[in-house]
Amino acid sequence: MKYSNIIKEDIEKYSALKIIDAKKMYREKFNHIPELAFYKTLSRMADNDEIKRITKGIYCKPKVSRFGTVISSEKEIMEYFLGEKKNKGVVIGYQLFYKYRLTTQVSKAIEMYSNIVVQEKRVVGSVTVYKIDIRLDTKLIKMIELMEILQGYRGIEELNFMNLIKFVESAVHQFDEKTVDKIVKSIKYKKRTLASLKNVLDYYKIDNSIDKYLNGTSKYDAIIMEELYESAQQS
Repeated sequence: MKYSNIIKEDIEKYSALKIIDAKKMYREKFNHIPELAFYKTLSRMADNDEIKRITKGIYCKPKVSRFGTVISSEKEIMEYFLGEKKNKGVVIGYQLFYKYRLTTQVSKAIEMYSNIVVQEKRVVGSVTVYKIDIRLDTKLIKMIELMEILQGYRGIEELNFMNLIKFVESAVHQFDEKTVDKIVKSIKYKKRTLASLKNVLDYYKIDNSIDKYLNGTSKYDAIIMEELYESAQQS
């Protein structure tokens, strides 16, 4: 059977709007086929409208209806990088802040981490995906969300201090040393973010050794929970 037919037969099984990441597909399914032949087949399929090119190296199986041809939206793109069980990626940035009602502001741009993406950074339409080499679970996702919020909370417009406190209170109890060690090895958080995490853990009397990531003689512009409560009472 021709290489092109093998590739086409596989893609024909895809459901409408399914994302096709060419580099990932080649690496996982078709590395026994010459790379040039693989990419030429995808290019011809796109020219024939059998698949639709969203951006370089990213395609989708189009959905055809009586209203015309529809391609994957940012929702499908985001869901692809999150994984079917939502354990392949983490949404960050303003989408994360809005998720926990830290702000009423919504950004059109979507940022996220994913262990699906092959490149260090991938931009697909309005979705920017950063590569992480971590096998995610519920605890890891919650801790990444906490650290992202601790890193970015000062820049959140119309910050709801009470909702920030509620999130921190719920997330901090997911802490364990091994989880944070895995995260810090993959994501380069600022020292002040780690200092903020230590302050939060200390405030809730949760044993930790975050000091090992910090310089004992340095002062960091870190979150102080007592000040956060004061701001919540005043707002």
